Amino acid sequence: MYTETLKDNDDVIGIACDGKLTERDMKCIHALLHGRLAESERLGLVVDLTNFDGYAGLFAALEDFRMDTSHRNDFSRIAVIGDEAWMDWGTKLASTLTRSEIRWFSAREHENAGNWARGE
Repeated sequence: MYTETLKDNDDVIGIACDGKLTERDMKCIHALLHGRLAESERLGLVVDLTNFDGYAGLFAALEDFRMDTSHRNDFSRIAVIGDEAWMDWGTKLASTLTRSEIRWFSAREHENAGNWARGE
């Protein structure tokens, strides 16, 4: 399941991922990104993976890959929130595949992540 967060911000999209994401979840997230990006260019993105448990099947993971590749350069900054140490490493690896700035934040830094994604 996912939840759109930071709804009151025109310059940042916020998404919190909880549990296992399904293919339907990923398609809904992808549609959300398309809609918001159509309204404004080079938004910031905050993805909270604190409670993310992976994907509910191969097709969900493939939809995430499609989304990541189609939007890899659409965001000015991408903040990834989570408490797992591998997220810092994964964020550094992902930064080599995009022109967007990517930075990892711990769950305690949720507000800082949103501010950073906004460019503050």
